[in-house]
Order: sequence, then C-alpha cells, then structure tokens
Amino acid sequence: MPTKKQEDYAKNSKLYEQKPSIWLEGGKAFIVGGFICLIGQVIINFYDLFLVRTREDAIQWMLVTLIFMSSFMTGLGWYRKVAQSFGAGILVPITGLTNLMTSSAMEHRNEGIIEGVAGNVLKLAGAVVVAGVVMAYVVSAVRLIIHAIISG
Repeated sequence: MPTKKQEDYAKNSKLYEQKPSIWLEGGKAFIVGGFICLIGQVIINFYDLFLVRTREDAIQWMLVTLIFMSSFMTGLGWYRKVAQSFGAGILVPITGLTNLMTSSAMEHRNEGIIEGVAGNVLKLAGAVVVAGVVMAYVVSAVRLIIHAIISG
C-alpha cells in the first residue's frame, strides 16, 4: 500500500510529464495502419493469383491470415510491444479485436477451456460486437436524417 507521500508524488509527477505530440502519434498510426492494409492487399493478390479461384475467397483467406498473424504475435508477446511503439495504427479492427480476444483467452486459460477461455473470450467479443452494431445503427440513423433534410 503506497503511503500518502508516494501518492502525492505520483499525482504531482503526472502534471509534469511530457505529453505526446498528437501529430506525431497520429502520423505513426496512419502510416502503420496503412502498412497493415498494404500487407492485406498483398496477401489478397497473392492468394488470388496462386491459391484460390475467386477474389472473394482470396479476401476471406487474407482475413484468416491476418487473424492468425495477430493471434500468433499476441501469443509471443510481440503485439503489445509493437502497439506501444506504433500506437493506434496496429489496432486496425481485425488485428485489434484478435489481440483482445487472444490476450483474454491467455489470461483465463488456467480456469479451463469452457469456463475460462471460451467464457471470457465470448464475453469480451460480445461487448465489442454489440458496440459495433449500436454504432452502425447510430451512424445510419444520422445519415438517414441528414439525407432526408437535404433531399426534402
């Protein structure tokens, strides 16, 4: 338990920490996110040319590949290091959600496969999916209202 003096020091030291540059962090996120998208496009083109029959199959296999790569990096502890270095850019939805689910599964593996891993992964994924669906409805409603105002 920290003492009062230690708590005061921690609180006061936060006031003098250098704040990260929003332009630098945003630029890094933009470049890294774009690079991940570039990797995804290269994977799609590779699968489309050499391994599958249709472009849709290539896209599905690219998603599986990115999910596997993100989960593998999380398992080795690399994902967190890369995310700390490059910020939000690596948290592109598919890789970020995979990291979240894999790290949750790893955290609760001692509780067993059903109660620990499956229960907590699905609990976490469910919250993310619900938030995504709700936001999709909100954005669609706003778009519909704006379109109705402009049209009529």
